[in-house]
Amino acid sequence: MRYSRPVSNVADPVLRARSLGATAEAAAAWRELLEQTHVDEADYGDWCRELAALYARQGRQLAAARIHEYLLNVPPALELYRARGTGRDLGRVLQLGRRHREASQRYREAGLLAHAARAAEESGDTAGALALFEHLVRQKEATYDPYLAGLAAVNAGRLAVKVAGRERARSVLALATRLLEEEADRREQAGDRDGAFRCYLCLVQVGRLEGTYEPFAEGYLNCIRILKAKGDRFFIVQYYHEFIAASEELGELHSVAELYREAGEYARRVGFIYAEHFLIEAAKAWVRVAEAAAQRGQPAELIENALLAASGCFNRVHDDRRVAECYERLAALELGDKKKARYAALAKELATAARKEAGEPPPFPEYFRRRLPVQEIWVRDLLEHESGADIPDAIGRLVGDHKTVWEVQRRKALLIALAWDDHLVVRGDPQRIPAAIVDQLGELQHAAAVRPLLAMFEAGDEATRALVVEKSAQLKQREVFALIERALSDAGRVRDAGVAVLRRVNFPPALDNLVRIFNSYESPDVRDAALRSIAVVGTDEACEFLLDVLRANTAGLAAKARDLLEQHAQERMLSALDRNRRQEPDAQLRLFIGRLVERVRLARSALG
Repeated sequence: MRYSRPVSNVADPVLRARSLGATAEAAAAWRELLEQTHVDEADYGDWCRELAALYARQGRQLAAARIHEYLLNVPPALELYRARGTGRDLGRVLQLGRRHREASQRYREAGLLAHAARAAEESGDTAGALALFEHLVRQKEATYDPYLAGLAAVNAGRLAVKVAGRERARSVLALATRLLEEEADRREQAGDRDGAFRCYLCLVQVGRLEGTYEPFAEGYLNCIRILKAKGDRFFIVQYYHEFIAASEELGELHSVAELYREAGEYARRVGFIYAEHFLIEAAKAWVRVAEAAAQRGQPAELIENALLAASGCFNRVHDDRRVAECYERLAALELGDKKKARYAALAKELATAARKEAGEPPPFPEYFRRRLPVQEIWVRDLLEHESGADIPDAIGRLVGDHKTVWEVQRRKALLIALAWDDHLVVRGDPQRIPAAIVDQLGELQHAAAVRPLLAMFEAGDEATRALVVEKSAQLKQREVFALIERALSDAGRVRDAGVAVLRRVNFPPALDNLVRIFNSYESPDVRDAALRSIAVVGTDEACEFLLDVLRANTAGLAAKARDLLEQHAQERMLSALDRNRRQEPDAQLRLFIGRLVERVRLARSALG
C-alpha cells in the first residue's frame, strides 16, 4: 500500500539526520521523521533502515531488531533477537520467515502452546499440532477456563478428523460442544452477548467438523437470535442467507423451507423490501419438500402438510395462480374424498380469480449473497490469550503483522516498542510507564493495547491509574470496558476518570457494555454517564433502551431519557421510533414519539 508524502518538506530533516552521523542526536532526528506515520512507504522504509543500522552500531540490538521485523527483514531480525530477544520474539520472526517447525519449538520452550500448535500445523506436522492442542485442553480444564478449553477442543477435533479418525474426533468435539454451550449460557446471563455470539460461531464450526446438523443449526440459530436482540438487521439477513445456503448443501430441505419463511416474516416485520423474495423461496422450497416426500413414497399427509405450507407462503405474497397450483396438487393426493373435493374447489375458484401471476419481487442484492468470511475464532482467541500483557509482547507482535494490522498501526506499534526500549535503556522502572507511552497506547486504537493498560492500572499508583483510564477512551475498542469497570470500582480521582471516560465511549459496539453498566451500578453519576453514551450511540437498539427507561422511569431517569431522545433522535433510530409509535398504548408518549419521527423525517428531507 502506498502513502502520500506529507505536506511539509522532509528533504532538509533527512539531510540533517544523515549529517549527524552515529550520534544520539542522529537517532533522535530519525525517530522524529518516523513520527510521520502517513508518509510514502519507500521513504518510511529508507528512514527505518538508517535508524536500524545506527541502533546496531550503538549496541541497541532489541530496538534494531524491532525495526527489521517491521521491514520484514527476517535474517537480521533473527540474529538480533538471538542476542537480546525472547523465545516469543524468535518464534514470531521464524514464522514471518516461514520457518514454522523451528518457530513451534521456540514457542513450546516459551510455554506458548497455542502458538506452538499453530506453527506445527503450518509446518505440516498435524499429529504434533493435535498433541499440543489436546495438552492445551487438559491444561485449560485444570485451570477452570472453559472457553479456552472449548476452543482448544475445537482445534483438536479439527485436526483429529485429519489424522486420528472419526471416533477420536467425535469424543473431543463432544467435549467442545458441552464447554461452549455452558460458556455461552454463562456469558449471556452476565450480559456479554458478544462473548456468547463467539461461542455460538464456534458451535457452527463444530457442526461442520462433525458433519452433523444439530450443533451447526444450534450455533446459527443462536447467532441470529443474538443479532435480533441487538437489532442488527443487515447482519441478520446475511446470517439467514448463510444458514440457508449451508442447510441446502447438507440436504436439509425442511430446514431450508422453514428458514426462508422465518427470514421472510422477519424482513416484513422490520420493513425490508426483500420479504417477498424470502417468502417465495420458502414456498418453492416447500414444494420441493413435497416432491421429495412423494418420490420416497412417504404418507400423503406429509406431502399435504408441505403443500399447505407452500400455499400459505404464496398466499402471503398474493400469488393466487401458484396458490391454485398447490391446491391442484393437493386435490390429486390420496386423501379423503371430502378433502380432495374441497382442495379441487379451492383450486378452481382461485384459478378463476387469478388474472395474472404476481410480479417478481425486488432482486436479492449480491452484497447479501456473499458468503460471510470465516472468522477462525477457535484459533484467534487462543492466540490472543497468549499474546502477553506487557508492551514488548502485546504491542511488539503488531510490528511485523502485515497481514491483519493496518500499516499505520504497524508504524505506531513500532514507535511504541522503540519508546519502551528508550525507557529501559535509561534504566527506567518497568512498573512506572512514562505518560508519553501511555498516550501512544491510547492513540494506537487497537485492542492489543488494552492488556498492557490493564497491567499498568493494576501495578500503578493513583496518578498512574487515573492517567491510564483517561487515555483509554481514545482506543474505541469494546475491550476497554474491563479497564473502565476497574476504575468505577476504585475511588477518588480514579473513579472520576472512569465516569468521565464512560461518557466518551459512545461507539456502536460499546452498547451492550453500556447497558450492562447502567443496569449493574446504582450510582447516579455512573447511570447518567452510561445513559448519555447510549443516546449518542443512536442505533435502533439504543433508542429502544431509552424508550424503556422513559416508560419505566428506571432509577428516576425518565426525564433524562426524554431529554436525550429529544437531543439525539436521528435516522438510525427511525425504525425503532416508527415501531414504538404504532405499538405504544400511552397517548402522550405516542404523541412524543410521533414528534420525534416527524423531526427525523424533516431532517432527512432537508438533506435530500
